[in-house]
Amino acid sequence: MTKYILTAAFLCFAAYTYCQTKTVEKAIIKMQTEIVFPENPNGAGGGAGGDGNVMMGRPGSMEATTTVYYKGDMTKTESTTDFGNNIVISDRKNKKTTTLIEAMGRKTGFYSTETDEAAMRARMDSMRNLRMDSLKKMGIPVAASAKPEIEYIDETKKIAGYTCKKAILKNKNQRGEVNETTVWYCPDFKMPENYSLGGNRGMMMMGGMNGLDQLNGFPMEYEFERANGMKMHMVVTKIQLDANIDDKEFEIPKGYDIKPMSEMQQGGRNMFRFNN
Repeated sequence: MTKYILTAAFLCFAAYTYCQTKTVEKAIIKMQTEIVFPENPNGAGGGAGGDGNVMMGRPGSMEATTTVYYKGDMTKTESTTDFGNNIVISDRKNKKTTTLIEAMGRKTGFYSTETDEAAMRARMDSMRNLRMDSLKKMGIPVAASAKPEIEYIDETKKIAGYTCKKAILKNKNQRGEVNETTVWYCPDFKMPENYSLGGNRGMMMMGGMNGLDQLNGFPMEYEFERANGMKMHMVVTKIQLDANIDDKEFEIPKGYDIKPMSEMQQGGRNMFRFNN
């Protein structure tokens, strides 16, 4: 009898272990992103180009092909668009992120430290607080920031060969309005807690989507629309788990004029444009 009990207990433990979401240690992830930029709400007066968006002076769209290499403390994100190519290399061990930009025949770049990233977050928080204060002075109710609510739906879909499940991310904006985003995620694996696509810039590359890291798996596809009319759709096209990635993949390529982030900011460059 004891033998059967131990066998049953072992089988239950094995089934439990098998069903656990695997934490990725090495992976190569390819994804396709499409961004549709809004028209300038000011119409023809919106900048030198008339009707404008943040990039080209007129409404339009952009497609990006992105490849992410992840191995331990290192992450490399390569993005290719019609406007140029970007590479973001994050070294968590040495707490350093290097961003390389190739556009209009020029190769430039900047690196940021953990201190730089913290300062950037502080500036973003300050700007957010200023906007909230302005809304309050105008008599517009402002909701406190809160963790997103996630609703899991019993639906499945095949993406890049994986069976994915559906979830609804519910985020509140500053006015307390709930924005819902449909996300398809793979419950078989997820990235570790310290995973970063590329610091603050990486968050912008993903559209600043809040709550993706809280899913019970890896986000494989999502689409959303901002209040200003900007739309973004991302889908994973291929994943290689436990991929054989050479350490040389994370080396900084030659030919780039790389400076500290502080010098780039002093030069008046806009770090947040969608040029990737």
